[in-house]
This record gives sequence, C-alpha cells and structure tokens, in this order.
Amino acid sequence: MFWIVGGLILLAALPGLLNLNLAPLEMVANLRPQVAVAALVFGVAALTVGRLWTGGGAVVLGACLLLLTPELFARPSPPVTQPGLKLVWANVFKTDAVVERLAALAERTDADIVVLAEPPRDSARTREALAAWPFVHGPEDPSIHGTVVFSRRPISARTTGAVVEGGYPLTVVDVEGVRIIALHPPVAVTPRRLAGRNAMLRSAREAATGQSIVIGDMNATPWSRQLRLTASDLVRVSTGPGSTWFSSLPVLGLPIDQIFATPGLQASARVGPGIGSDHLPLLVSIAPE
Repeated sequence: MFWIVGGLILLAALPGLLNLNLAPLEMVANLRPQVAVAALVFGVAALTVGRLWTGGGAVVLGACLLLLTPELFARPSPPVTQPGLKLVWANVFKTDAVVERLAALAERTDADIVVLAEPPRDSARTREALAAWPFVHGPEDPSIHGTVVFSRRPISARTTGAVVEGGYPLTVVDVEGVRIIALHPPVAVTPRRLAGRNAMLRSAREAATGQSIVIGDMNATPWSRQLRLTASDLVRVSTGPGSTWFSSLPVLGLPIDQIFATPGLQASARVGPGIGSDHLPLLVSIAPE
C-alpha cells in the first residue's frame, strides 16, 4: 500500500518538478503546493512506521517542491502611498447577486474602476448595479468569457483584442494615463486551449506599454511557466501567500487571480472579502507618474 500511495504522489509531483508546458500536465504543475503537502504527510507517516527510505524520500520530495515555489511565500507588494487609481477585480461567476456585492465592495473602497470576468447574461442589470461607474467597455456576453471594465473616470482609448484560437478576447482601456489590460484565459485542459491561453498572455505582454497593468483570472498560478514568463517582462504585484480561488488558504486554494505592472508603475494589491463567487476579489491601488 505504501508503494502504491508513494508512486501516485511521485507521478503527481513530476509535472511540478519538470514544470512542463504540456496540457493537461501543466494543470497538475499548478497543484505543486498540494502535492508537496501530500508528500510531506505521507513521508512523516512512513517514518513513524519505520519505513525510513520511503519516508525520507517523500519528505525530500515535498521539500523540493516547496523550494521550487518561492512565489508561495512572497510578501505582499509595498502599499501605494501616493494618490492614484483604485481598482476592484473579481470573477463574478455569471451571478447577478455577486455583481451587486461587488458593487457594494467597490463603493466601500471608493474604487475608481471595477473589472469583472464572467459577467451575467443580464447586462442591463449589471449596468444598473454598477451605474456609479458609467464608462463601460468589454464584451458583456458570458459565452465569450471576456472581461468588462466599468470606470468612474472617462476611458480615453479602448480596444477588444481579437479572439485567438482556443482563447478569448482581451479588454484594453486607457484611464488617466494608465493602460488596463484585462483577460480571462481558458483552463488549459487541451493543447488547443493551452495554446490559446499562452497566446492571450503573450498579447497582454505586448500590449503593456508605458504605464500598464495586466489583471485577470489567469487560470494558472504564479509558479506556472507562462506566468513566470510574464513576470520576467512585467512586475508581479504580490498579494502575499493567500489564494483567490476556492479558498483563501494556500493549500486549500490557488492564487489564480493575478496582477502584473510595467516597471516603474507603483501598484499594490490585496485579496478582498468573499462576495459569493468561487473567486475572491482583488483590491488594487495604482499610482501613475
């Protein structure tokens, strides 16, 4: 039994150790912390019954997985102290009640901009809930899986990126000198969807010129190969060790809602309270030069 369980944990650990960019193994690599904890628990259990080699190997495996995931222990980005823009992001899971709670949260935090993914089908009700943010851009069709930007301040430029094969459109707006690039890539369960997700991230990096942020439900963790590639071009705005999907706890949830900024742009973010979606919102502050 020990060999069977240990073998399964080792198989689950391999995509994380190799950080493969292959679907669907890339999805398993996102579960690196969970596999690490499973390996550590298994290793301790094996050691307590005298299986020293098996237990020791499992503990070393778990430790290696955690060492390969420094983003899991990242400190929050320094708070922005200068006046600027406040933004709230959330995947609202196509639910009107969640939009209404998001609007209330944005009102409490005095947000200038609200960005949401997976909008409900009733776009009129969504616009009514977010009437305090009258400038709107983005596909308000839930079947497209796009992102919609609502702003109190005028939007000076707006584009909707072309739909790449296997992916969805990007929403790009300029507000008071800051470019906001919002996206909701697909879950990379097939090679086609993986290629679409990678193409969307590549397009987002290319669109991030001047003072820009890239924000979205990435359906990938910061330690995935593509988000590490994004972080090599842009600065990942860390929210600390917390997660945004399924649970706020790192081992029970995953930090798949992420924000990146161009170098030199001051930006900070923190995970907000639950609003009824399977995702937690992000509260972002930006200080343009």
